[in-house]
Amino acid sequence: MDRISQRLVVEALLRGPLSDEALARETGLPKRVLRTAVGGLETAGLIERSGGQGQVLHGLRGGFAYCVGVDLGGTKVTAAVADHSGTVLAEATEVTDPRGGHHVLEQIRGLAARLSEGEGIEPHQIGGITVGMPGVIHPHTGAVSLGPNIAGLSDLDVPGTLGLLFDQAVQVENDVNLAVLGEAWRGHAEGCQDVGFMALGTGTGLGLIVNGRLVRGAAGAAGEISYLPFGNNLHSIAALDVGAFELEIGSAGIVDRYKASGGVQARTVRDIFALLERDDSLAARVIDDVAAMVALAIVALQSTLDLEKIVLGGSIGVRSELVERVQRALPRLFARPVDVAASALGNRAGLIGAVAAAVQGLQQRRASLFGLANGSIFLEPDLVGAAE
Repeated sequence: MDRISQRLVVEALLRGPLSDEALARETGLPKRVLRTAVGGLETAGLIERSGGQGQVLHGLRGGFAYCVGVDLGGTKVTAAVADHSGTVLAEATEVTDPRGGHHVLEQIRGLAARLSEGEGIEPHQIGGITVGMPGVIHPHTGAVSLGPNIAGLSDLDVPGTLGLLFDQAVQVENDVNLAVLGEAWRGHAEGCQDVGFMALGTGTGLGLIVNGRLVRGAAGAAGEISYLPFGNNLHSIAALDVGAFELEIGSAGIVDRYKASGGVQARTVRDIFALLERDDSLAARVIDDVAAMVALAIVALQSTLDLEKIVLGGSIGVRSELVERVQRALPRLFARPVDVAASALGNRAGLIGAVAAAVQGLQQRRASLFGLANGSIFLEPDLVGAAE
């Protein structure tokens, strides 16, 4: 009964500080039971009293109210501090420290600390931290591999080092995995139990939620679609290195395709899309070919997984010109309709996903102390796919 009463108090205080009278009204607990529950939580240092002019307010402390989400990329790092519901309170972006390795991890800690201090949040009030980064993240050890954009991370115990810097456990996750969590939480795939997020840009990647759970694979490499055996370079050294599919539809591959077709006006993918807007026939043919290749990959996914929705993201994947072509190409390749849409969150998908996973960290922390069930004010744990 004490645990149930304390749970009710914590659930009520998640919405903000409350007076004794309001707390009794919100929890429905008798005064004697409420005093015992509040006293136990105060003794444990989990709630605190404040207020003036004779009115006592009770509020949460001890890492139940706030969380941190981080999206680390090769060129920039973005961090956000959010409350228990996932509402972002403060956010900032910096250029990724070019020295890489430990310097980048210290940069993440410093950025999160400045954001927290700006909101008047003490370190002990933060109870969930998730950092997303490129590369394969081993689901059990947290070891980072195949992440060439940031030097030195594969030589570090990234979760352990971040844990020491933050003085608490830190979840490290693949950035595209977090992007699919973001879309399933607050994007185009909201409420979907089976969804894929296909990131198309400089590189390629896939985040998957199947039966409401994030799919990581035995070694964390699920969704490495750059190695799909599509294209003309299946047996080249480059295909073994970066993947045959990425050679075809990554940004460098698209530019190579344009030049091989005799194009001379464009030097970047952005240039090709600009030419497309001016009805350039060669640019149109190149993007048509890319869309056909993407549609082929989607058919492979649907044939295997039967997803509710596939979201296209990344700097190339969100382009409406590509999405529309993919949508037109699919009926010629697959008998059943496929729901394909551009990311609703754009370049924030990974960050929002990191916040979602960090909120899950708060939930797990509360659950471990109070046996809290996941109710209407909580996220579904399977949907946000927190690490076991």
